[in-house]
Amino acid sequence: MILGIILGLISAFIWATTSLAIKEQAARVNPLSFNAFRMVVATIFTFALLPFFGGIDGILQTASSAVLLLSISSIIGIAIGDALYFWSMTKIGASRALPLSGTYPLFTWALAVPLLGEPITAEAMFGTALVVGGVYLLSPGNGTSAHADARTERLGMVAAIAAAALWAVATTMLKIGVQQSPGVIVVNAIRLPVAAIASILVAQWYGGWRVWDGYTRQNLPRLIALAMYSTGIGMIVWTLAVDYAGAARAALLNTAAPLIGVPLSVIFLHERVTRKVVMGTLLAVCGVWLIL
Repeated sequence: MILGIILGLISAFIWATTSLAIKEQAARVNPLSFNAFRMVVATIFTFALLPFFGGIDGILQTASSAVLLLSISSIIGIAIGDALYFWSMTKIGASRALPLSGTYPLFTWALAVPLLGEPITAEAMFGTALVVGGVYLLSPGNGTSAHADARTERLGMVAAIAAAALWAVATTMLKIGVQQSPGVIVVNAIRLPVAAIASILVAQWYGGWRVWDGYTRQNLPRLIALAMYSTGIGMIVWTLAVDYAGAARAALLNTAAPLIGVPLSVIFLHERVTRKVVMGTLLAVCGVWLIL
């Protein structure tokens, strides 16, 4: 359990710093194309490790139901969920997109009540109210951003929350799939190629061939390193966190990402963070902790 908690916190740090790095690169490289690019790099990295962790036989030994769950979870959580999050981050800033998307344990809890019969407690209800209050403070029309017009603000906010909902579903499916597979590397060897193909299709559908502009000889080493850090290493750490700590607890630990990312977005990206953004972030994070 302690190992799972440590891995969950490391995963939160990787996700927060990755978000800032992708936001910083957004002026040169389309975030949706980079989502696909990082999946391709991580797939190559994972298959290089696969011979030492079960090889192709490990994939063949995985139950077909688990393969299906892992594949669907990667499409929902990575190809669509991550793409929505990265897009929202370019529209409303990392300082708002991180805490909004960090509410996804709320959706995990909402799914657990009707599907798993988990009880509704006073703490969970109060936590839900805090999350709603935090989302309100982070929403357009509350002096939280000067990034874009009101319509784009609303779309960015909806995209971040939609990403949170998709991550909740994907994390639950990932936990089930991990329990039926021989190991983490095998799990990622199943998920990442599917995510890479689906992410390429999403990027292509969104912007056509122009989304691949910006991948030059000069910045390619930097992008490969970021892909290895964010996904090659990050995906392994996240999968281990889900395996050791459980889906709900791993999701909870990942809510530390906004507490890391928001201050860093001010320091390194020079984003404007108002008191309402700070209050909204704290309310959302505290609310999620009470729920779970």
